[in-house]
Amino acid sequence: MSQKYVRIKHEWHFNYLRDRWGRCDTSEVKLYSIIFKSNLIPDVKFEIICCVPSNKICYVIISKTPHTPVSATIAIEFIGTEQIERIVHVDRWTNNCTLETNIENLLQDFFISNIYVDDESSNIITIRCNIMWRAFKKPEPQVLDNICDRFKNFLTSPDLSDVTIVIDETEIPVHKIILAAYSSVFLAMFKADMTESVNKRIVITDIEVDIMKKVIEFMYTGGIDPIPEWNALLSIMEVADKYQIMNLTELCEEKLSQNITIDNVLKILERASLCEVPKLMETLISFMVEKKSQIVELEDFAVNVAAERITVRTPHSAAGRELDENWRTQHDMVVS
Repeated sequence: MSQKYVRIKHEWHFNYLRDRWGRCDTSEVKLYSIIFKSNLIPDVKFEIICCVPSNKICYVIISKTPHTPVSATIAIEFIGTEQIERIVHVDRWTNNCTLETNIENLLQDFFISNIYVDDESSNIITIRCNIMWRAFKKPEPQVLDNICDRFKNFLTSPDLSDVTIVIDETEIPVHKIILAAYSSVFLAMFKADMTESVNKRIVITDIEVDIMKKVIEFMYTGGIDPIPEWNALLSIMEVADKYQIMNLTELCEEKLSQNITIDNVLKILERASLCEVPKLMETLISFMVEKKSQIVELEDFAVNVAAERITVRTPHSAAGRELDENWRTQHDMVVS
């Protein structure tokens, strides 16, 4: 827009009793003004919509098309037996701007024992609308929905790769900045000029290739597709815990919590108890308490109790002790 300011004025006259605003919800409109516009901005059209949900409050909606954001000041005046004015400043006016006004005193003169007033001129209300238009707002730069979408093309790509992960005979090209963004362990490794950083090779001997590839996939894409079975998820969670990839740890916690069964609960507990996964541990123990009559009969549970794994490794020791006591009681063992 070439104009810095444009002033738009419009007056709307109507007969309150004849047009019968009545009672309505604020979402239901009763009265519409004619469509009006300014010659200085011919592509923009305005309309006033009124609704009175009670004999006290009036909602005046100033509607604008197109819905391109604009900065404006809108003033509404009610002119009848008295004059009421409402002003609002809108920084990003798109389609509708709603003003709420108390018009109880203004309407009192229009009701005389619910009998129609013969002098129609006394029933006229005028709504005067003044809009100070400050031109269209410049569109805000679009924020990427997911910045990881831009990283996908670099997944396992040698382009601009500055370090290689080596597992057995497999070499996986990666980028320091991405690994460091997700993992505080990798960040410390690269900042400290450790051997791995200097040689540009990170040799890993305790993680399977397929598991590490899933971890790297998460750091480049923000997800894992498809989500693997629970045992693979456990391995991924252990790697995420080791390298402090918190978002991935939380994802694994959530997915594992949704896939706990009688058959796998103790296996998950055994390995999860070695990681910092309090939410998962809470879910596991709650599941075990709920299913305790079945859990205490499992052979794996007897092994865990004998080794004191449940009561020692879980932070929820009260629930763990409850399971321990149930099992020992059923098997005539003394609870220490």
